[in-house]
Amino acid sequence: MRIRNNSGFSLAELITIMGILSVLAVIAVPNMIGWRSGKQIQGAVENLRGDLQMAKLKAVQENGPVAILFGSNSYQVFLDDGANEGAFDAGERLLRDRQLPPGVSIDLFATGFGGLGYARFNTRGLPENTGNVVMDSSNGETRTIGLNRIGRVNMP
Repeated sequence: MRIRNNSGFSLAELITIMGILSVLAVIAVPNMIGWRSGKQIQGAVENLRGDLQMAKLKAVQENGPVAILFGSNSYQVFLDDGANEGAFDAGERLLRDRQLPPGVSIDLFATGFGGLGYARFNTRGLPENTGNVVMDSSNGETRTIGLNRIGRVNMP
């Protein structure tokens, strides 16, 4: 009499498990991608909010104006000597050069600081111009960061 060894999986069982895993992957992957891009724009907004606060404090600390110059995929925070106001010139000290994550951009047409592409804080930490920065993500999300005349950074 022979004893059969029944350890292992049959081909039908393996195919069934592969089918279940495929269905789960089809459901989970798009949700994970949407979650990731949502976190990317949220992280970029939080970084900008913190950098605006830092610029305000640095203007007081350094007793000189600090500007934030916005580009579509980045922004720079620097001590602005005023020779070419709002532009990062040679000899000015760069405080932060932030690249936005892939899929996140600044909408330069919707971003407004009195028609200028930059925000600037004076030596008392008050903004010389107010407005909003609008960030867009590749999945269609939009976030706005506002700067009011007393220097409060808010996200309406």
